[in-house]
Amino acid sequence: MPSYAMLLTAFAITQYCNGLNLNQSSQRSRSQIMCDVSRRNAILSISTFGIASTISPISSFAAPTMTVKEAESPAARFERKKRKAPPKLLRPALNLDFAVLLMRSSYNAIDEIDCVAMDQFQKDFFFIRQAEYLPYTDALGPGLIKQGDLSDPYYFDFISFAQYATVYRDITIDPPMVFEEEQPITVGEEEKQQFISKVIRRDPSLDNSLLAKRHDELVGEMILDKLVETFGNTTSAIPVIDSKSTSGEVQVSLQQLVNLFLINGFAFNGKVEIKKEGIGGGASGTQLDITLTSPANIWSGRALQLKKAFPTNDFVLKTAKVLLKRAGYVVTSSSVKYTSSEEMSSLSIR
Repeated sequence: MPSYAMLLTAFAITQYCNGLNLNQSSQRSRSQIMCDVSRRNAILSISTFGIASTISPISSFAAPTMTVKEAESPAARFERKKRKAPPKLLRPALNLDFAVLLMRSSYNAIDEIDCVAMDQFQKDFFFIRQAEYLPYTDALGPGLIKQGDLSDPYYFDFISFAQYATVYRDITIDPPMVFEEEQPITVGEEEKQQFISKVIRRDPSLDNSLLAKRHDELVGEMILDKLVETFGNTTSAIPVIDSKSTSGEVQVSLQQLVNLFLINGFAFNGKVEIKKEGIGGGASGTQLDITLTSPANIWSGRALQLKKAFPTNDFVLKTAKVLLKRAGYVVTSSSVKYTSSEEMSSLSIR
């Protein structure tokens, strides 16, 4: 079995480093963000996971960097005991590019909201998944997980949990407005990688109370942008809706969004149902339910809810909310719950 350092380094190189450009501008379009790594994703390309213990920490006035002691604390162990075991479901393989899209969107969003040094985020991510991996595989049973393979729904379920557990920790534990971050600099191919300290200042209008919501929105925006870019000129395009659309038209548009997730292997089945129609047939006042059968986040979604985490990896719901917002609607309420085989989202609009 590969070591954790080998696994994490391989994941970093293969999943995050396509299109690496250390000199790219931070003022990029959303489509560029999805095609390239973010301005601090370069940290991942230097095998950060494998050498996390060799990079000197820097003061950032934020939560302390995650440690083995915290990851293996009595509270963390008790939480693991309370979780449901990962369900042994027949699930489709995810399209690898789509799986990378979901992970990268979530990573780029935490980068963009400037609430934690990304070198610290990588260390926190490393320790959380190092602590969580064996309990997960022991509960799942031998031979089911393909370690390091994002297209494997069992592995994706695990790694998405670890990523969002890290996001939740670093968003909620005293996130700083100004901090220092170690960023790699360009060196020759045979030279030892070097880092420089940069001062990062968050947009002052984005206070701590808005971080989780903004992360949720950014991930939905990035996913929707990529789906529109990929399918917008095909017969699989998401039908356009606006503020004058009917409840039925909104349902059809959301159903096609769900279909694109299904095409990419995120779940075996998915349906959108109108729970309550809007007044006079209009979409305003409509209540809708979105049900996914055997989704790739079935265990992680429930495990994150047990943590009372926000944001979570409810990728379909967060993308649906962005689609509705762009059409001129306000999502007045939304919720997600899980059974042993389904993710069920509900939302109301006006």
